[in-house]
Amino acid sequence: MSRFLIALVTLVTLSGCVSLNSVSLTQVPNDRENLISSTAHDWLFLGFTSQNDFVDEAVNGLKDQCKGGKLTGILTKHQTTAYVLVFKREIIASGYCSKA
Repeated sequence: MSRFLIALVTLVTLSGCVSLNSVSLTQVPNDRENLISSTAHDWLFLGFTSQNDFVDEAVNGLKDQCKGGKLTGILTKHQTTAYVLVFKREIIASGYCSKA
């Protein structure tokens, strides 16, 4: 019985529930050859936070991949994965880079 309880507690602790919080999309260009993407995440304990700086990491990742070009068709997703007491917030950004 104790092995079953340990296995059950382990399973519940390691499993997570993902929720999609928001999605945004700008106008998609005709030229869709150079798709780039960037992600950033942040860990929270009990869901409390005082900063959202990790979002800038995803934006800067896109900008770094498209230096001297124009970003269009940007898709951003904000999702949260909830574990027992810990939450992972994640930004996934992608877009098309056209060189000027």
